[in-house]
Amino acid sequence: MVENDADRLHRDSIIIDGLNASYFFEEKVLERLKSGGITAVNATIAAWHTLPETISLIADYHYLFDRHPDLIMPVHRFEDIETAKKTQRVGLIFGFQDTGPIQDNERLLSVYHALGLRIIQLTYNLHNLVGSGCMVSEDKGLTAFGRKVIDEMNRLGILIDLSHCGPRTSLETIEESRTPVAFTHANALAIAAHPRNKTDEALKALAAKGGVVGAVTLPAMLTGHKHATIDDYLSTIDYLVNLLGIDHVGLGPDFMEDMPEEILSSALKGLSTSEKEKYFSTKLIQGFESISECPKVTSGLLARGYTVGQVEKIVGGNWLRLYKEVWQ
Repeated sequence: MVENDADRLHRDSIIIDGLNASYFFEEKVLERLKSGGITAVNATIAAWHTLPETISLIADYHYLFDRHPDLIMPVHRFEDIETAKKTQRVGLIFGFQDTGPIQDNERLLSVYHALGLRIIQLTYNLHNLVGSGCMVSEDKGLTAFGRKVIDEMNRLGILIDLSHCGPRTSLETIEESRTPVAFTHANALAIAAHPRNKTDEALKALAAKGGVVGAVTLPAMLTGHKHATIDDYLSTIDYLVNLLGIDHVGLGPDFMEDMPEEILSSALKGLSTSEKEKYFSTKLIQGFESISECPKVTSGLLARGYTVGQVEKIVGGNWLRLYKEVWQ
């Protein structure tokens, strides 16, 4: 089969999945990342978990690296992503989707950092010791402890993620943080009225400080309905690029492939019964149903008139730039 320009660009580019919550202990999930041409992935390894649970999970992931040394590798520095590309492996970036694992002790952040943690979402839907999530009736903003956590994450070089945070907590964090922050998997509220989507004000504030927004594939966050296509996904990228500029948009699909039922139920913590029913009745977006189909995004962007350089930024370059700035 003759390789076309889109295939070549995808093969040669650094491709970064800005958020993936799949069950990485299934080898077929790792193989899908590989077949999708993914260079590195922000891999959710914990969220609301307790300290002992989180340490156990980290041990399991280190064991996973030992089992699949030719397929995956840990990412601790931005240079590791370049190494993953050169060695044709997938780099796993350890990420939390909640600050629960640090309990009430911000000093635990240095321990997790030493174990490879590089990205943390401050809240997951509900209130916690740091701030408020996007599913609460009143966002009370950052707590005093939350400001300590932000300061320590800045000091250590851990990227702050605000995807599931409420609007006030998000804006206060953007202002508080000395380094750029991210919405690793969120879309624009102007596109779809979903609690997880962000206002243009928040999106612009994040971009003004150098942050990146990862476009998410969930239909309810793309169209407001149970169905969406890859064209809807590309249109969301168009909207974000037009609003923020080409340097502040990336991919954040939020796939949850092969997730065991009990873990998936916990992941929907904070959602109402109707929201859970909507989630389970929603289909994956047509044309981009797995991370293995990521090359379709590259070809779709080219077809919409983006230049090669612009596509390179969206599919990975912008995340790489942000990681380099924050992790230093």
